[in-house]
Amino acid sequence: MAEKHIILGTAGHVDHGKTTLVKALTGTDTDRLAEEKKRGITIELGFAHLTLPGGQMLGVIDVPGHERFIKNMVAGVGGIDMVMLLVAADEGVMPQTREHFDVCRLLGVERGLVVISKSDMVDEDLLELVTEEIGELVAGSFLEEAPVIPVSAATGAGIENLLEALDKIAETVVEKPDSGAFRLPVDRAFIIKGFGTVVTGTALSGSLSLGDLVVLAPSGLKSRVRSLQAYGEEREQVFAGERTAVNLHGLEKSEIERGEVLARPDSVIPTSMIDIFYTHLSSASSALPPRSKMLIHSGSAALMGTVVVLNGQELMPGDQAYVQVRLEKPAVIVFNDRIVMRSFARRETVGGGVVLNPCPAKHRLKEYETLLPDFKLLRAGKPTDVVAILVKQAGISGLRLDELRAFLNLSAKALGKVIDELLACRAIVRFDNERHFLIAGELFDALAENIVTMVLDYHQREPMREGMAKEEIKSRSSLSVSLFNALLQRLIKTSKLVVDQDLVRDPEHRVHLAVDADKLKADLLNLYQQAGLNFPDYGSLPEKLQTEIDDIKQIMTILVKEGTLLKVRDGIFLTPEHYEKMRTLVVDFLKQNETMTTQEFKAKIGLSRKYIIPLFEYLDQRKVTARKGEARILLQG
Repeated sequence: MAEKHIILGTAGHVDHGKTTLVKALTGTDTDRLAEEKKRGITIELGFAHLTLPGGQMLGVIDVPGHERFIKNMVAGVGGIDMVMLLVAADEGVMPQTREHFDVCRLLGVERGLVVISKSDMVDEDLLELVTEEIGELVAGSFLEEAPVIPVSAATGAGIENLLEALDKIAETVVEKPDSGAFRLPVDRAFIIKGFGTVVTGTALSGSLSLGDLVVLAPSGLKSRVRSLQAYGEEREQVFAGERTAVNLHGLEKSEIERGEVLARPDSVIPTSMIDIFYTHLSSASSALPPRSKMLIHSGSAALMGTVVVLNGQELMPGDQAYVQVRLEKPAVIVFNDRIVMRSFARRETVGGGVVLNPCPAKHRLKEYETLLPDFKLLRAGKPTDVVAILVKQAGISGLRLDELRAFLNLSAKALGKVIDELLACRAIVRFDNERHFLIAGELFDALAENIVTMVLDYHQREPMREGMAKEEIKSRSSLSVSLFNALLQRLIKTSKLVVDQDLVRDPEHRVHLAVDADKLKADLLNLYQQAGLNFPDYGSLPEKLQTEIDDIKQIMTILVKEGTLLKVRDGIFLTPEHYEKMRTLVVDFLKQNETMTTQEFKAKIGLSRKYIIPLFEYLDQRKVTARKGEARILLQG
């Protein structure tokens, strides 16, 4: 059987012997800082490794126990597979014993054992009392049936029993998948002389190889893997579940902060908002208000954020609810990640939960009942439901395929299978093949029907117009160009609408005038042919023709579309024949003169400035002339 990649974390109150026990097990003193040695307490995370009797190697993370350094503890235990909870025989269960244990439960740790440390310092009666106290602490939890092993690091008593118990637990650990994107939350950055900057962390998923291009998110700093280590050994590749050190090319230590995530470029997308299923700890000292500021721990990052209880109610200790967390700074968080929340003011862990949507819209309280079925399906975690709901909640903006892959941390193959299944039943629709944008099928169909309704309403309001302008529909729909075009193509394909140049109409729509259309067309055309360049006043046409202005507008639109009349601008029309005469006059003049002024044009045509300026501009539009100062020059003969 291949060796698994397993991380063991310590937990427990300050001075309960975590670091001493790790040294007894591994031979490594994980207190590396001078201040730690001087004060005799662990301040920062410490790292070691050991080989169990059965041959399985464990990475070991030793965490600080003092309540002042709880954020460092949380930064270290996010990727552990099993926990070793220490309770000192001479002190019993203490505040940080409970808080560390709560953190492990909130992070979803499922395996571990309890060590009664310093067992040589008490008699059997006190040892029995401590064992009973531990039983009360872990009742109903993942450690309820776990071994409780008395150990003395000073005498070596119980060490062999502890190693055997760890060996048995390690056999039950399920290997982390290496098919997702590589993610390594950075918990430490330092310089090695002659090598440069090194970052360390526990790889949560995927694998990484020598020479790979990497990025630190959310900062966006890019680098290349110069060298790799796991458990002190040089490697060509590292895997999920391993304590990993990565030597980065071209980056300074000062540029890197704890909480950054090392990943391959374009494989992760930082987010500033997440939906979670939250548990308010029974041990919390107070209720959680419907809206509050909290310190949010995710991976090795600690971020300030606003927590909004989506049902609008205060949460009492022990309550569970759906909440939205709005972060003050972006972070790399994916579906099913675990979050721990601490009260910044009271310096206590108050709760935490599991991420349901790493890319939600900002929810309003009145949406809660509508969102509830989605949240329940997200908790169940069926991939097709999760993808469908994330796409649905993205609304008209849609989600790109690469966004889904990043937020769900799925392989391209696994996600592709889910997408194909959802596309086949039209639960989702792809509306931009180039960028792979996806939208909920129901929403896509509803938007399509809205466009049909908009066009039908337009026909009702404007029965004498042939159709509605595409640009007007797009503007009123507030849709992206790609989504609007996809909707229009769908409606054309299903014969619900017809597009004629820039006009959109119902296939059954026909222009019906309240007058004789052929007669009105003939009268209008005759009027403009007779008038020549002495344009009839557009406002006087209804009186001259004894016709409603709306009928005239409709017929003029038809005449312009047919090319029988040319539209200079609103209210100014002329026949092609008269346009050609005007163009010839201007061209002949400019062939003999360098420029033509407005006054010269007016003298040639014999019209007022009201019409001369629009005609000059119309000639400019048709590339006959071009403006030069206040005059025109010839562009074509």
